[in-house]
Amino acid sequence: MRWMILIPALVVLPGLRAQTPAKSLSELKTFFAANCVKCHGSDGSAHTPEGKKLGGFDFTNAKEAAKESDADMAKTIRKGLFFGLRMPSFKDRLSEDDIQLLVKEVLRKAEKGKAIAP
Repeated sequence: MRWMILIPALVVLPGLRAQTPAKSLSELKTFFAANCVKCHGSDGSAHTPEGKKLGGFDFTNAKEAAKESDADMAKTIRKGLFFGLRMPSFKDRLSEDDIQLLVKEVLRKAEKGKAIAP
């Protein structure tokens, strides 16, 4: 009898991704500080040695940022770049809502010289 209940659950569960609770804006800024600063810099300008070496995206450059859609930025965060060698994937650490909020409220509002901090 238990197998009859368990089998449908096994069929459905592999397609579901475990969702983490939505992060606050402060938590996303903390996430940025812990995971993105090495390449994108504390202000998002990518003027770090690693950012320059890898061609990190400068979120503070309005002209360049305008060339990237929110969807493209979200896709990069979700999937990473060059098999994780240029930028790791964060799909297992951020929900889709987190990624959208990070793009719209953190990255799009980055200002040169002003650290992204909680």
